[in-house]
Amino acid sequence: MRIGYYIRNYVLKGQDGKPAMSGGVKVISQHVKMLNQAGIEALLCTRKVQTDIPLSELHMYDHPVVLRENEDLPDCDLYVGSIFSDVKMLFQRGRGKIIHLCQGYEPIDFTERFVEGRVSEKYLRKGLMSLWQWADRWKFRKRVREIESIYALPTVKVAVSKHLVTLIERYYQQPCFLIPNGIDPNIFFPNQDRVWGKDGKISILSVGPLQVGFKGIPDTLQAIKILREKGVPIRFIRVSPHPPSPTEELGKVVDEYYMNLKEQEMGELYRNVDIFISSSLEGEGFGLPAMEALASGVPSILTEISSYLNFDEKKDFGFFVPVHRPDLIAEGVIRIIESSTFREGIRQRGMKVAENYTIDHTREKLLSFIRSFMP
Repeated sequence: MRIGYYIRNYVLKGQDGKPAMSGGVKVISQHVKMLNQAGIEALLCTRKVQTDIPLSELHMYDHPVVLRENEDLPDCDLYVGSIFSDVKMLFQRGRGKIIHLCQGYEPIDFTERFVEGRVSEKYLRKGLMSLWQWADRWKFRKRVREIESIYALPTVKVAVSKHLVTLIERYYQQPCFLIPNGIDPNIFFPNQDRVWGKDGKISILSVGPLQVGFKGIPDTLQAIKILREKGVPIRFIRVSPHPPSPTEELGKVVDEYYMNLKEQEMGELYRNVDIFISSSLEGEGFGLPAMEALASGVPSILTEISSYLNFDEKKDFGFFVPVHRPDLIAEGVIRIIESSTFREGIRQRGMKVAENYTIDHTREKLLSFIRSFMP
């Protein structure tokens, strides 16, 4: 059996010239590596690889099939697509069995853009009833209908989170299989000797592009401003695949800014911060940075969204806040600072929860799923 994963853009060149890969692309790379290691032929087909750095150094699958313009995909028994437009293309070819790998239910993200105040920086228009805003809302609603039609296709559904499985099965009356994301415990592990609040400041980390609306980064930025107004001694660190936006006020709100860090560099960074914040919205499909932080022993503040709440049955592995509540994020930071007992409690529980989301667990689920198609 041969399996073909398709992702139009595999590794792109970021604005800083370094390779830029999304978490979703890393998941696809991980799947292909796992299948080949298990002796199952799997191809990673793509149109774009924009890097001179060996892919192995980036911990990415290093033998992609780079298709020329108008070149068709190799013959495979199963084809896997994750981005809705890729799934549509694979289905329209009419060859092989198509697997729709859902890493986040896109209509949620587009629907959130209808609401004033929840539109990402990229799409925000001025004027409540402006023609531009009306056009944007019309465009987003049209896109939602298009995406829903692709989910309704008779493809095999797979999702990376429990809540996505439930959502797809309820909305589309089709079975959906769970293959949860996993992290490498050899990269993301705690620093047991770290000194809390080194140099008299509490280092706080936020990961993700401001330009992606469902990451909710503006709420974290506002929380940092509240903490600074209260005189809390903090050092705020941002990591993103994009250059800093003027909104992030580098040097005033953000103290340190890093772009396109490799996995090993991210692991080292987690081990050298005191608190992790993710203020993601419901559109977050899984939240790999949050799981990486938990595995690295970083006390974390997380929003009460389905992906994070489904990490575990209990909510004792982090400080949880409703979405769009930067004031409560700031309160969470203060509580973690002031209560060593609470801090150590969520830290230990976070590491325990992360033990259920390793690459070995992902491999087991993936191989079981793929082998179900074998004669």
